[in-house]
Amino acid sequence: MKIFLKLYIGIMVILVSALLISGYLMVSKSLKKSVNHEVENCVQQYNLFLNSFQTNLIVATKNKISDPYLTGEVAMLTKGNSKANISVTWDGIICVDDLPDGVSHEAPEDDIVKYDIVNVGHAVYVCCYSSFEMRGVRYTCAATYDITQLVTENNSQRRGYYTIYVFVLIGGTFFALFFAMHLTKPIRYLSEAGKAIADGDYGQQIDVISNDELGELTSTFNKMSETIREKMDDLELSVKRKEDFIAAFAHETKSPMTSIIGYADLIYQNKISGEEAKEAASVIMNEGMRLQALSAKLMDIVSLKESGIVREEINTEEMLEDIKATITPKIEAKNATATYDFTDYYIKVDYDLFKTVIMNIVDNSLKAGANELRISGERVVGGDYQITISDNGMGIPEEDLARVKDAFYMVDKSRSRKAHGAGLGLSLADRIMKMHGGSIDLKSELGKGTDVILTVPYK
Repeated sequence: MKIFLKLYIGIMVILVSALLISGYLMVSKSLKKSVNHEVENCVQQYNLFLNSFQTNLIVATKNKISDPYLTGEVAMLTKGNSKANISVTWDGIICVDDLPDGVSHEAPEDDIVKYDIVNVGHAVYVCCYSSFEMRGVRYTCAATYDITQLVTENNSQRRGYYTIYVFVLIGGTFFALFFAMHLTKPIRYLSEAGKAIADGDYGQQIDVISNDELGELTSTFNKMSETIREKMDDLELSVKRKEDFIAAFAHETKSPMTSIIGYADLIYQNKISGEEAKEAASVIMNEGMRLQALSAKLMDIVSLKESGIVREEINTEEMLEDIKATITPKIEAKNATATYDFTDYYIKVDYDLFKTVIMNIVDNSLKAGANELRISGERVVGGDYQITISDNGMGIPEEDLARVKDAFYMVDKSRSRKAHGAGLGLSLADRIMKMHGGSIDLKSELGKGTDVILTVPYK
């Protein structure tokens, strides 16, 4: 059975039970209270009648002998305008009897007033009765009081309640239906969204329509769905990058291998002159060097593991001097200049790998046509250390910034290949920085240059 039906049936059972029980108790209690109050009034009126009858009887028989006729006259005189029906006997002889037909009661006991509630057809009476002895004569008295109107009004009240009960029940049925549907709506949405995700639609989101536990569950589901979608996007991107990597690798090896094989075949067959053979050998050497650089970079990327790095505390100014000594020949060979500005500090890195990062970035700047470089380092908020390498090279288009750290990705392929580049330098640098818990950020403007920011974490 679905939760909707369980909830709906449960609400209806509680509603019907509560209305029936509360209505029954309310009407019954009201009737009982009203009847008890009316009985008390009837007993009081009977006691007044009985006391007045005894007093009037004493006065009437002061100088006479009591007899049934006199007793009857005294009884009717005592009744007066009362709406009660009375019955009086004189030693078993009936003096007065105008009780309604069908009214009966127990034999009265001495000096004890008793009462019964008697139903005669559609009429309801309170019957009070008792007996007493005076001057050797046994008198019995009874009186009935009509409470039919009270019972009728109570029955009318009961019918009115049942009418209200029916309308409330109908309204409660629609309310329970609406409430159950509203309460289970998020569950239905969750079920449908779950089926959609199972069928491969990972972007499912559900509107949060309440602030209760179901709302929290819906929010959690949305976060889960978003996480799944992001993971699937990452997985698809990873697959695409691997495909791009394989395609780029095949392309990067195909071109130099084609040149090497073609020129080697010409030399082997002696189809070219000495000068041409020298040029062919130069092409073979250049393409071989490019394959060698490609192979070395790939080996570095594949073999790098975080467990293999050895961090040591290094002074930034000492590191600067060593870097200057290493890169100055490269910079001078390109007729470029470099300025340095390092804040004295200590960082904890694998120096050889970290130096490789800076060398690859400087090499990229020179390949991008830069003739002015600025290498600076400073401590930033939080204790991290940032090294910024700025150049005035060709810059990177905005649409390429997100992918320049991918393996084999080159902004200007022809320029990179002439410089024996394969698009792996920045990818290798990015991997080394991530192994240190740091990052590489790029800011670039086409035609004006690029800033590469290396962040080394304090811890």
